[in-house]
Amino acid sequence: MNKLALLLVCIGIGTPAVAQHLSGISSRWSDSFVEWDLYAFAPDSVQLSEDGEDDDAPEEVAVGTLQLRWLNVREDWTEWEYTIGEERGTIRMKWKDDPAQWELRTYSGDVISMRTAWRGDFSEWRVTDNSISLTLKSRWTSQLDEWLVQEKTNGNFYMYTLVEGDPRDWAIEDGLDDTVSQPMKMALIFLAVFHASPRM
Repeated sequence: MNKLALLLVCIGIGTPAVAQHLSGISSRWSDSFVEWDLYAFAPDSVQLSEDGEDDDAPEEVAVGTLQLRWLNVREDWTEWEYTIGEERGTIRMKWKDDPAQWELRTYSGDVISMRTAWRGDFSEWRVTDNSISLTLKSRWTSQLDEWLVQEKTNGNFYMYTLVEGDPRDWAIEDGLDDTVSQPMKMALIFLAVFHASPRM
């Protein structure tokens, strides 16, 4: 093996894998909505039988967390933090008295803005990184357990609770293309679970 090939192998071993598609999010506790675990399908968990069909459903593994930023100090629903693998960031209400504007900031410098599409209506949001803009909508205005993005340019994104009316466990169907960053997807996930969760 020549030196260049050896160098490329070593670099590949130390580099984190590309962002994976998240498959779900669940509250860590059955009676609290301040700590969440993020899941993705394990890349090697799908087993094919001899006829080429899936033997079992793919295994989900925990890949990150979402929680109140000051969890052990005070219960402040306006500031959150998250991790997905090596990526870390904060999500906070842009102005303490305006729940219609939020901002996600990664530790690497990305900024995602979230604001309601219509004044006083928390069932439709505009999410942007100043390059790509997505519209996240609740399927129903009176029941916030199904959220979707349907964009001709960037693809689709769909989140729904596993049990109707129970905001503790969510499935994520991520059909957005690779131009949509992981922080933007995290902003979509946050808006859905935050607005469907009781504040207690």
